[in-house]
Amino acid sequence: VSNGLELEEALLTVLESAASDGATWFQAAEHITVRELETAGDAEHHADEGDHEHDHGAEDPHIWTDPLAMRDVVLALGPVLEEAGIAVGDGASDLADELVALDATVAAILATVADEDRKLVTGHRSLGYFADRYGFAPIGTVIPSLSTSGEPTARELAQLIEDIKANEVRAVFAEVGTPQAVAEAVASDSGVELVAFSTSQLPEGGTYQDLIVEIATTVAGALSP
Repeated sequence: VSNGLELEEALLTVLESAASDGATWFQAAEHITVRELETAGDAEHHADEGDHEHDHGAEDPHIWTDPLAMRDVVLALGPVLEEAGIAVGDGASDLADELVALDATVAAILATVADEDRKLVTGHRSLGYFADRYGFAPIGTVIPSLSTSGEPTARELAQLIEDIKANEVRAVFAEVGTPQAVAEAVASDSGVELVAFSTSQLPEGGTYQDLIVEIATTVAGALSP
């Protein structure tokens, strides 16, 4: 089981080899509506990043930030596991119901954020699916990339600061891997709060649900009055 959309990077050769030897290879992203870069500007940024080792392509691999996308993955995975001789019983449908409930919980947490404040600036392009699901507008990123390996130019950072001010963004969210000094400079020059959070590392509770609730709580806390 893999995420897909080349997120696994160096593991792709191993996965392809296993599949060629007869192993079933389930790629989660094949079972959802994949999010692509929205604008020509995004595509241009991506083209500039083509030489970076961790470039993911024009399709957004951060599918786990949308609980309902993960519900679709779970429902698709259940029959595949059964066919492989792994009994899941009602596990897939039960988990799908839990993810629907999680979606409702996240929506309730975010209800405190006014429509005019639903604007996101993040370390890299990590919350696209989250933004689409819960009605947020991605304004920009410190690293103009789908991974943390890109390097922003001075012109890109100046434009980001201008966009933050013009859109009256309330905070900059910096994920693990975002260059701290750069994120601090962007937040300071924009006159907004810098908020640290993780979009990929499980919190202390250790579950996917804990991660998504923590993301939603962090966003709501920073963007609510």
